[in-house]
Amino acid sequence: MSISSLTLSNFSRSTIQRVQTQIADAQKEFNTGRHADVGRTLGRVTGNAISYHSQEDTFQSMLDSNKLITSRFQLMDNSLTSIRNASDDYSKALINGTATGTGTAALIQSAQQGLQQVLGAVNVSSGGEYLFGGTHANTQPVKSDSATLTTLSGSIQSKFLDALGITDVSQATADQVNAYFSDAGYTKSGSATARSFSVDFFGTPAVPANGATPAVAAVPGIWDGIADSGGAVSSAYISRSEQIDTSVNVNTPAFKNTVAAYAMIGALGVDKMGDSARQALTTAAQVKLKSGQDGIVKVQSDLGVRQNRVDAANTLLTKQKDLVAAAYDRLEGVDQTEAGLLINQLKTQLDATFAVTGKLQNLSLLNYL
Repeated sequence: MSISSLTLSNFSRSTIQRVQTQIADAQKEFNTGRHADVGRTLGRVTGNAISYHSQEDTFQSMLDSNKLITSRFQLMDNSLTSIRNASDDYSKALINGTATGTGTAALIQSAQQGLQQVLGAVNVSSGGEYLFGGTHANTQPVKSDSATLTTLSGSIQSKFLDALGITDVSQATADQVNAYFSDAGYTKSGSATARSFSVDFFGTPAVPANGATPAVAAVPGIWDGIADSGGAVSSAYISRSEQIDTSVNVNTPAFKNTVAAYAMIGALGVDKMGDSARQALTTAAQVKLKSGQDGIVKVQSDLGVRQNRVDAANTLLTKQKDLVAAAYDRLEGVDQTEAGLLINQLKTQLDATFAVTGKLQNLSLLNYL
């Protein structure tokens, strides 16, 4: 049987195309460490590999989300630290700022500046979201413009004067101040109801009906005029089964008491009060400030606990991600060293095929006539 040169030439071209395809596949496997055509190679178990990749993407997505949560926690902790440090300085000013007229003026200035600093720290944002806004992340937690601060001071002073039944802060006595800032409150002459700073500033929550006892509506306080109602605390999953709170609500007592401690000094004109009344007021401010400081420490401690949970979740997620990566690598992976050797072998074969093809193309019947 004879084989024509045309047949040999066509066979050589077919071989060249096949070897070139094999080289391309081997080169891809050498570069990626995976089968060039996973579906063709794995066949019916391709679905397993796809499932492993999907799980890896899920784990990575959670790890990326947890990085953002950690960043939020760090920013919140920084803000809380700045509030706590400012409160420490203000506490010293409350102790030292009442002895002289000069000290009183400095105390008022410290209170006003400190209030602005606290409100600024509470309004910290990241990525367009307010970190202390809870689920109301697009709304500023507290108003801090000059008009609001003026209204805040005016409200505190007017309620103070009305509660004590006086027309000027200079008329306040130490007993009246102590009573107004106590839990029991102060009952002015001719009134049967006691008034307290806590109720005037913080308001009272609603009380639901209980049997024959009717419901009691919430009474808004001065705080409600500057603070957002504050949606629920935002939360997020840090693993497939674990969910944690990722924000701190501005309406926590830690913030309320801290703001109150600054605002009451800035609003009530301690420079106009008698010595004993002024001392009573600064003592009340110290109590509020201490309560706020303790609350800030508690909030920071809680953030630390949450961060520990995120760290633990990240450790588990990383292990799970590594496991599924190893699982699909066993299915899809190739030995890159072998792929490199195969490339060299195929190139040698291709060179030989090119040489044969060249010789066939040079064959002519005229050479034998």
